[in-house]
Amino acid sequence: MSNEIDAYDYQRYAILFVDDEANTRKYFRRLFGEKFRILEAEDGVEALVVFRQHANEIGIIVTDQRMPNETGVGFLSKIADQYPDIIKILSTAYSDIDAAIGSVNHGGIFRYMTKPWDIPQLEVTLRRAMEFFTVKRERDALLGAKMQAMGNVLLSSRLASFALAPVCAGIKMNRAAEAIASFVQTGVAGRRTGSDGDSALRSPDWARLHARQVSLVSGLEAALPAALAAGDLSSRIGALASALESAGAAGISNTVNGVVIRLTSSTDPTPVLLDALLGRNDEAAASEASVRVLAAFMAVYDAGGVSRRIRGEGLTLDISESTSPAKTTNPGTEAAKWLIDDDLLISAALGLL
Repeated sequence: MSNEIDAYDYQRYAILFVDDEANTRKYFRRLFGEKFRILEAEDGVEALVVFRQHANEIGIIVTDQRMPNETGVGFLSKIADQYPDIIKILSTAYSDIDAAIGSVNHGGIFRYMTKPWDIPQLEVTLRRAMEFFTVKRERDALLGAKMQAMGNVLLSSRLASFALAPVCAGIKMNRAAEAIASFVQTGVAGRRTGSDGDSALRSPDWARLHARQVSLVSGLEAALPAALAAGDLSSRIGALASALESAGAAGISNTVNGVVIRLTSSTDPTPVLLDALLGRNDEAAASEASVRVLAAFMAVYDAGGVSRRIRGEGLTLDISESTSPAKTTNPGTEAAKWLIDDDLLISAALGLL
């Protein structure tokens, strides 16, 4: 046995061994317990319970075919669709070979072994199966990281189009990128405090996604002049409150506490609005509302305001005048610098896709 094989971590994932005979389970553990991490069950019913408790730890299932209450194939067929990557090995007597072969497709079985076992061959099978499972998991993790990096690029492009909308439309505006960052952070925080919504990543229709983004940016360009028409910061905060209420922030209140104006609502529409901007929600009403609220956020920041979300249920925003010294910057440069510097924001928003 080579040092390379011995150095491999075979206990990173567990083997679930299922057999109704206690002596067989004891024998299996004695043979392989030092090399592998082993979980046990006495029939298919108990195996399903054990599996659900340890699904993320299990890499291989070795199960007898003939057992009371539930056959091995019956058990494997119940998890095959949801856990196709787990290596499934069926142990069967010679008399059951035909039935086992006919049932391979139903349970997604990787291999079947006849009793009595050929011990050296069984050990090699378990080693190779665990290596295969582990390598596949590592490959999937690398692929996921690559897809996330690609998603960051896509998301950066989508956010850049909003940050650069006033530049392209010839609309004079300050701190547009900062306002969009605040809007995204508000929606991210709202999702994490328990807002409803399916956050599964779906394969996008690129042509449709592009057309939708063009429509959203055009809508933002049209909404900005009206949002900027309100004169001072206080008026623009009131307009933001109205836009949020129209978007679903029920009974939003507007209270003054010194230099801070607090907007409070028992309901939080910002995760849904963010989904609309990022292409997860195609509803026309959500898209229109997201554009209006984003334009209102940008108008508040243009007037020198800064927004801070207060953690908790519902939506609470504290808005005050920025204490940072005003800077004269080119809006396009500002947007580009924000997109480069704020990779953490992009990654956080990507988690909602």
